[in-house]
Amino acid sequence: MFDIYIYIGIQGTDVAKQASDIILTDDNFSSIVKAMMWGRNVYDCIAKFLQFQLTANLSAGAISVISAAAISSVPLRAVQMLWVNLVMDTLASLALATEPPTEALLNRKPYGRTKSIISPLMLRNILGQSLYQLVIMFVILYAGQFFLDVTSTVQEIQENQQAGRKISGQFTMVFNAFVLMTLFNEINARKLHGERNVFKGIFRNPFFYCIWIFCFVAQILIVTFGDKVFSTARLSIKQWGYSLLFGVGSLIWQQILLCIPIEPFSKCFSAVYRTCCPWCYKRQKKTEEEEEKGEEEEEEEEEEEEEEEEEKEEEEEEEEGEGDHKKF
Repeated sequence: MFDIYIYIGIQGTDVAKQASDIILTDDNFSSIVKAMMWGRNVYDCIAKFLQFQLTANLSAGAISVISAAAISSVPLRAVQMLWVNLVMDTLASLALATEPPTEALLNRKPYGRTKSIISPLMLRNILGQSLYQLVIMFVILYAGQFFLDVTSTVQEIQENQQAGRKISGQFTMVFNAFVLMTLFNEINARKLHGERNVFKGIFRNPFFYCIWIFCFVAQILIVTFGDKVFSTARLSIKQWGYSLLFGVGSLIWQQILLCIPIEPFSKCFSAVYRTCCPWCYKRQKKTEEEEEKGEEEEEEEEEEEEEEEEEKEEEEEEEEGEGDHKKF
């Protein structure tokens, strides 16, 4: 059973053309290889953006909910989240969606028809990077006054609730560290299948590094000159150094995540998928069983064909031997 029917444009018939899904106008079968490359590349680009977007939203959502419950204030202001979600994420989608295809895509097996676009590897990256970002932001929020030369806004809010509305150097550090960790995690998001070298091929896509540099420069301008518009305070060189350190740390943390076994995430992902969408899970299992059954039938047919060919060869050899014997 085929998923796609291909029609040869020049030599094919009209009946075949009507029943086909893809038409080769030049009768060149190398076009099919290019189509496969682009199809897999589009799928990967969507997965890359989802990996990046879910990590950023999970971290931002968690820090907002927990801090609102704990200190009755949110370190990430509405206008700051507007910059992160509408501008940065939109540009990130453009950067990750314009990755050019490579021949390495053809070395992988095709994705299943019912396979979830979020793989266990992606789930490990999303949860791991979100955990790293949350830990860093909470360290800044509750211990930043000890090493960042900022006043403790959390203590001020506990004494006076109105202090949470003022421009805070501590909250600015949380915002700046979050944006830089998100920017560096965008580099990590380029890889989906456990590759170690996250910088490989980064200069093949000028959109990516141009957008990345633009967002980095824009973040510097927002923090330095944002003031009341973006509710930011100017940071010192030391504070910028720590922010960059936290951002680069996401690249180092990604290498540590790659050492974690994937089996627990596979089981967790299967359990969540089975609980949230049991009908989809049953359908996926049924499709996988049908595909396995089809593969077994194909193997049996191939074995039968090989046996038939061997029998024919033996019969031909026997006939040739009998003919030679009669001649003799």
